[in-house]
Amino acid sequence: MNTDALVSELKKAHALASQFEGGYSERFFGAQEFAQALDKAIDELKNGNTSVLRDLHLWFLPTSDWDDFVKNEGVELGQRISDMLAELQ
Repeated sequence: MNTDALVSELKKAHALASQFEGGYSERFFGAQEFAQALDKAIDELKNGNTSVLRDLHLWFLPTSDWDDFVKNEGVELGQRISDMLAELQ
């Protein structure tokens, strides 16, 4: 799998995450911080830095950071991203 499809899904995730405020997770103090980190990781991935895949994988595991911030609104998108990231590991 190439990363273009993953980047496309991650951009959708960033757009959704950017709509939320507050909250917390194990690694982030709020949805805004998560959205900023996700945006940076997307840029890194687009520039060929695959070392961000590990962090992304952790963020999108079921019941992890992604689910903490977007709750039910992003379940299907998060699962697709998690599956894509698992294929790349």
